[in-house]
Amino acid sequence: MPKFTSKILLSLLFLVLAGCSAPRGNYVILLPEDDGSVGEVSVRNDAGVQTISSVNTVVEIPSDKAPKKPRELSDDLVAKLVAETEAAQPPKPLSFFFFFGFDSAELTEESNTIFEAVLAEIQTRETVDISLIGHTDTIGASDYNKELGLRRAGNLRDKLIESGINASSIDIKSLGEENPLGGDEGQGTNAFNRRVDMVLR
Repeated sequence: MPKFTSKILLSLLFLVLAGCSAPRGNYVILLPEDDGSVGEVSVRNDAGVQTISSVNTVVEIPSDKAPKKPRELSDDLVAKLVAETEAAQPPKPLSFFFFFGFDSAELTEESNTIFEAVLAEIQTRETVDISLIGHTDTIGASDYNKELGLRRAGNLRDKLIESGINASSIDIKSLGEENPLGGDEGQGTNAFNRRVDMVLR
């Protein structure tokens, strides 16, 4: 086989293997938007810069050298890398409303049902960070409502702790009547403001 033909074949083989190999260390892969459009990304560090504008193109970023020359990855490899990255991400934060009766810190019957569903969700997560914010309607004094909102959040916290949730992962506060749902209050919205907002991270 002629020498120049061997060199061409070896070069092609190298390119095929490079395209099939997974990137190492830190890297950036350009993916299409939901509508299929593709932008452009400049990847830089102190040693240099590379720009990518083609789908499934990757730039590896060594810690002590300029970003490597872009190369294209196969659809299968990109799908695998994206799936691995998504699997490593923590679950997305979720928000829930828990409602209370007038001048009460006890959950309504419907909210007790919601609590059981939320508890099941919490137990699927390896770690949790829970924020509870108590609210009230505007009936009564502002200071009293602030304290009532805190009691509502505190009772929900206690209920979570009794169900096995670590107390150190729960933060509570009260906004009292300061942040009503639906803006101006009326008879129809008062009940919606007797609530605790939970954010589960």
